[in-house]
Amino acid sequence: MTDVPAEDLSTLLSGLMRAARRKTDAGRQALANDGLTREYLEAGLRLIDTQLGPGDGADSEDRPLFRWLSQRAVIDEVSQGGRLRGSEGSFRDRWPYQPDYIRDVLAYSLRGAHWRGFLDSTENARNRLADAEDAVRAVHDAGYDDLTATRRTPALRAQLIGAAMAERDEIARTTLQEMYRISTQAWLEAYEKTVAVRGLRIRPGLTLEDINFIMTATAEGMQLRLMVEPDDGVIDHEKRTSLLGTAALALIVACFDHLGDGMSLEDVVALATSPGPKVQDEPGDGTQDAGGTAGLG
Repeated sequence: MTDVPAEDLSTLLSGLMRAARRKTDAGRQALANDGLTREYLEAGLRLIDTQLGPGDGADSEDRPLFRWLSQRAVIDEVSQGGRLRGSEGSFRDRWPYQPDYIRDVLAYSLRGAHWRGFLDSTENARNRLADAEDAVRAVHDAGYDDLTATRRTPALRAQLIGAAMAERDEIARTTLQEMYRISTQAWLEAYEKTVAVRGLRIRPGLTLEDINFIMTATAEGMQLRLMVEPDDGVIDHEKRTSLLGTAALALIVACFDHLGDGMSLEDVVALATSPGPKVQDEPGDGTQDAGGTAGLG
């Protein structure tokens, strides 16, 4: 007996719902939530991870976009998974046209369940931001765990493709928006707890939402760079530190009022970069002024 999925995929799989060979919406909805449908989608996820992720499994001669996500490759991948067997007929019953499958597997890879699993894997590091005795170590642990865990998830590669599609594709856009909502909620809860426990005061004009947005953008930029240059000095595995942790430490120093001065970030930067007072010559120090002859016979 096929396990009943815990979520309704019919709202996500627009390609299948539009083109599947079923006469009614109810029939297409049942097909969207069928066990073999999920196997086809999971097979696509594995192929995406193999071809776009790090490692030696990718075919360097077969890189034109999504050629490796062909009907035959997906069917073979399902069979290798061992639970169910795919066939050309059952695949075409769901996706008569290959672009519909590609769109659906990308949406499936970006759905909230995948990101919740990723966030669960980094929950301990987030909690330690508030509880750890060594706050600096806790910040570096959170940055290190976030970067290394993200690199291992296939959803990261799909996220980049989805982001490129989001402006014109409603499913990609709404799915990514949900992903950011889930991530924001998890990190904001950690930040709010940390601020309360450690007695931090954010500078005027800033919010924790701003801090979260900055850190998210910084993390995504570093993840993108690591895909291109994985040994570029972003991560130190021996010390379990990263430039993401360094960026977080810099934000803590700059964006929180540690001295009770009540200044905004802009005020602090203006003060730090303003010209200092001119040093006046001390009387009798033997220094020649513009019109004098000190030191001469």
